[in-house]
Amino acid sequence: MTWRPSPYKFQCETGVPGYGTVPISHNRSFLKVVAKTFSIIGELTNAKSGARIADLSRKLNQPKASVFRILFTLQELGYVRKDAATSAYQLTEQFRLFRGDEARETLRRTARPFLERLLGNFEQTVNLAILDRGQVLYVDILEGLRSVRMAATVNTYAPIHATALGKALLAFLAPAEAEKILSERPLARLTPRTTTSISALLKHLAETRARGYAVDNEEVDLGARCVAAPIFNSQRRPFAAVSVSGPVSHMRHAKIKEMAQAVREACRKISERMGFADGPESGGRKNMYGT
Repeated sequence: MTWRPSPYKFQCETGVPGYGTVPISHNRSFLKVVAKTFSIIGELTNAKSGARIADLSRKLNQPKASVFRILFTLQELGYVRKDAATSAYQLTEQFRLFRGDEARETLRRTARPFLERLLGNFEQTVNLAILDRGQVLYVDILEGLRSVRMAATVNTYAPIHATALGKALLAFLAPAEAEKILSERPLARLTPRTTTSISALLKHLAETRARGYAVDNEEVDLGARCVAAPIFNSQRRPFAAVSVSGPVSHMRHAKIKEMAQAVREACRKISERMGFADGPESGGRKNMYGT
């Protein structure tokens, strides 16, 4: 998507010629703050590596304070994130998916052949989900031949702290961001095995990141296990995940390792088709999939 100029005329907001110009309309219902917000979103859409406040202020002829307040609000709502190393702001996957069902359909269509392959290999239920406002949203489910009865259906949410899908996503976010997401809502105890302590979960997420996949060991449904890995976008950020789930009797610990390797490989290929390029991380890990 390429941002195109607004059809509206521009005027000076601050009274200083050439500074603080915003799109205007003569209709009294027109809100300048909304226009400024979408001007910023338009610039971020075109800025592959993000944009800093000073850059946006200069390009849009807006005061830095106004740009900061808009970005802060978008960040609080989950539509923008700030890169701690560069101070550049980028649109999050939440915003990209918010634009409509087209992006989700692209993900579903891209992932479907790999989901079908996992189903054929293991005959267990295969799930595809995205990170949406701090929760897991299912976008595709392929029922397995040996699946246990679970509540998950397409277009429903699941708790991020207990599902393998959620933990796979959280583990590859920055620890501070993962902690923020976990602190936003109560961590419900769904079974006696559910972890509800943020500190314990953060430790578990570090272990998950080290091995490259997440496990739900009867933490959502008693009698069911699940293994999941993340899908990354072109900014090397996890925005979706794939899991294989089934009854404990068919998902012994030795089998989980085999499934995990297959799920990670499927996610790597899906990520590549979504624009991700694997390689060295700044944090020292050889690459996101550990190969």
